[in-house]
Amino acid sequence: MSTPSDPDEMLAGFRQQVEDKMRQAQRIREAASAVSGEASSRDGSVRVTVDQNGNMSDLRLEPEAMRQRPEELSEAILSTARSARSQLTERMREAMEPVLGQDSETMDSVLAGMRDRFPEEPEQGGAASTPGGQESDEEQYDEYDWLNQRRR
Repeated sequence: MSTPSDPDEMLAGFRQQVEDKMRQAQRIREAASAVSGEASSRDGSVRVTVDQNGNMSDLRLEPEAMRQRPEELSEAILSTARSARSQLTERMREAMEPVLGQDSETMDSVLAGMRDRFPEEPEQGGAASTPGGQESDEEQYDEYDWLNQRRR
């Protein structure tokens, strides 16, 4: 590539580079803002959607969710939100690849930041449990219909 000797040509070249970078930055912003993660609880009673920053943007509770003990429902919501957040790095990679390419330094930096903020969720076996596996004193919750706020 030859270096232009005319200062006007040099300025025009720099201006074009800046405009190209500004267009790329706009495409990056648009792609990133469309990223989200979604997950459902094991029994399907809780569904959480998070935005590109990991903030919960939607929470759906099926009637079955309201029949759970409050601490079980709380754990189901939190666990499902973690699962949704753990998808964000891959979703960001999918969104940025067309804009940045697969092997760019910028892509590596974006994904490293996402992995730091939203690590993959470790595999967990079985259903969500309560601390200490307590059941006896809490059986009363089984007899309460939380959705309709009355005893069954």
